Amino acid sequence: MTAVSPTLHAGEIVVPAAAETTEAPSADGPLPALQGIEAAEMYSLPIPDEDIIGRYVAGLVGGRLDWLQAVLDRSRAYRALIEGELQDRNMPPELAFLPAVESGFQPRAVSPRGATGLWQLMRNTAEPYGLRMDLWLDERRDPWRATEASIAKLAENERIFGDWYLALAAYNCGVGKLSGILRRSPGNDFWALRRKGVLPAETAAFVPQFLALTRILSHPGRYGLSLNWDAPPTWELVPLDRCVDLRILSRVANVPLDALTVGNPGLNFLVTPPGSYGYQLKVPAEDVGAVTEALQDPTLPLLEFRVHVVVAGDTLSEMAKSYGVTVAMIQEFNPTVRERALRIGAKILVPKVTVGSKS
Repeated sequence: MTAVSPTLHAGEIVVPAAAETTEAPSADGPLPALQGIEAAEMYSLPIPDEDIIGRYVAGLVGGRLDWLQAVLDRSRAYRALIEGELQDRNMPPELAFLPAVESGFQPRAVSPRGATGLWQLMRNTAEPYGLRMDLWLDERRDPWRATEASIAKLAENERIFGDWYLALAAYNCGVGKLSGILRRSPGNDFWALRRKGVLPAETAAFVPQFLALTRILSHPGRYGLSLNWDAPPTWELVPLDRCVDLRILSRVANVPLDALTVGNPGLNFLVTPPGSYGYQLKVPAEDVGAVTEALQDPTLPLLEFRVHVVVAGDTLSEMAKSYGVTVAMIQEFNPTVRERALRIGAKILVPKVTVGSKS
């Protein structure tokens, strides 16, 4: 018989339907020695003695060790942020591992249904928490804004259902869906509902998957994962009063472009929004001085433009299509230009932008 072998798909762990009846090595069997002093595993959010959790642990460790290592490595950039938010709200620290099951700690992950970011937020979930999703930004991909919204959502779920396992289930399937299930099958025990088979299949798998990853990532050395003992990155937020091209800022401040894009994955372009947005650039603490100095130089061009000279027959929509931008972006930098009053010979500023995180 083969062990459970979860596979990463669009930011989620997908497990075959037969996983619950598949035999696998027990997670309580011999494990690699802990890197350091071996001690009992202790959690603020208890991990129950459910066989399915052990099978997920065994399947991940037995067949997905490279993926687990990648998740652990990616988590370093954002774990301190998430853990700080949980601590401020007095919530279980284990919830910091939820992005592992949601996105593999990939802030640009998008599911087939359109869930986006570290926390895999849908539009209708993100909007009530004030997250922007427009021409310039998708704050579902912003680790700071998305973390605030997602942790607030988890706290709200726990207030509604009075139980963290049910709060996690509702995070997956929705408060309305879970409330309907509980009306038909009263009780507040996630595991009892799971055994009854009344939960959606994805939700029934979601909570034990999360707990399996929590168990592994809380004690990575026991499972053969390499620990990075360097201090995790710390970030500072630098307010901007104008658009800034991250490629130019990178060159001028002598800061690696990757250091800027890792902290700002919510940008739709490698250009920050207009000053009216009040955008705060996330910068590694060690680079704040160089970045601030570059931004304070008023003569420094931090956004590049093409100059388009209007000819007969030009329209803003054709211009936008030709340069790979939008009409709104052209209008943003040319506020006096009107579609029906383009003057032949007029000069139009067209920003140079690149979609995504690549230059």
